[in-house]
Amino acid sequence: MRKITLFLIMLTISVVAFSQNCLQVSAAGTGFTNPSNDGVTWTLTINYTASGNKTLELVVKCGTTVILSDCFQSNGSGTKVYTGLTCAGGINSLSAVFTPRTGSCGSAACSAGYILPPGGGPLPVKLSSFFAKRNKNTVALNWHTETEINSKEFILERKTGNNFVAVATVAASNNAAGNYYSYNDNNLNKGVSLYRLKIVDIDGAVSYSDVSAVKGTAGTSDFTIFPNPSSGNAKVSISDISAATSVQLVDLSGRVIKNISITNSNTIEFNGLQKGIYMVRILNKTSGESVTQKLTVVN
Repeated sequence: MRKITLFLIMLTISVVAFSQNCLQVSAAGTGFTNPSNDGVTWTLTINYTASGNKTLELVVKCGTTVILSDCFQSNGSGTKVYTGLTCAGGINSLSAVFTPRTGSCGSAACSAGYILPPGGGPLPVKLSSFFAKRNKNTVALNWHTETEINSKEFILERKTGNNFVAVATVAASNNAAGNYYSYNDNNLNKGVSLYRLKIVDIDGAVSYSDVSAVKGTAGTSDFTIFPNPSSGNAKVSISDISAATSVQLVDLSGRVIKNISITNSNTIEFNGLQKGIYMVRILNKTSGESVTQKLTVVN
C-alpha cells in the first residue's frame, strides 16, 4: 500500500515552534496519507500536545474549496484522525491550516496560524503592493501583503553601486489574512534610488519584490530602465506617481509601439523587444509633462 506523507515545516524536529501557551502539533506522524492508493481520498493525522486546556482550529482545503472545518480542545497529548477526505486535485491541492486558540473555539489566536501546505513546500507570502515615496530627506516605504503563511521577515534593500544592500529588517506578522507595513529610510541621495523587498520565510526560503524607484533630493519625478542595454526584456520603474500616467515605447521613426496606462503601480515590463534603439516616454496625463530616456536592445 502506497503511503504519501506531507510533513510540517519545522524549526525543530520535535514540535512546531510556537508559544508554550498554545496547543502544539508534533512533526512525527502528522500529515496526509492516501491509504486507498487512489491519489484522491486522503486521511489526515494530527499528533498534538497541550499544557492546560488548549484549543486548535483546523481548516482543510482542496485547492480553494473547504472540505473540512473543525475545532477541538485538549488538556494533554493525543491524536486526531480525519478519514475520507476527497480531493480530486490530488496531493498538490490539499492543504491544512491550523490556528491555536487561547480558549474556546472562536477565541483569540494565541499564536500566528500555520499550515501544512500542498506538496509539502511552504506557501509564499503574496505581496499586493510595494511603493517608495520621497518626503524631503526621508523615503517612505509601504507594502501590503494579501496572505502570509510561514513568513519570518522582510528585509528592505537599497541599490548601492551594482548591488542591493540591506537597510532595515521588519518582522512579519505571519497573518494569514495579510498585513500593512511601513518604514522610513533616511536617504540623502540626489539621484534616483532603487528599493526592493527580500521576503524571508521561516524555513529560509527567499523571494523578492519588484524594484521600486524614488526620485533624489535634487530631482523631480524620474524613472529608471533596467537592464539597459537589454537583451529584449526590460523593466521601467517610475518614482512618485501621483496622477494617471502613460508609459510609451517609441521607435526611432517616432512610431508609438506600446502605450501602457498606469495609475496605482510604478513598475511595468517590456518583453520580447527586437534589437534596436527605442525611446521610453513617461507622460503625466494631468499636466501633460513628459520625460524621455533611451533604451538599447542588443539581442
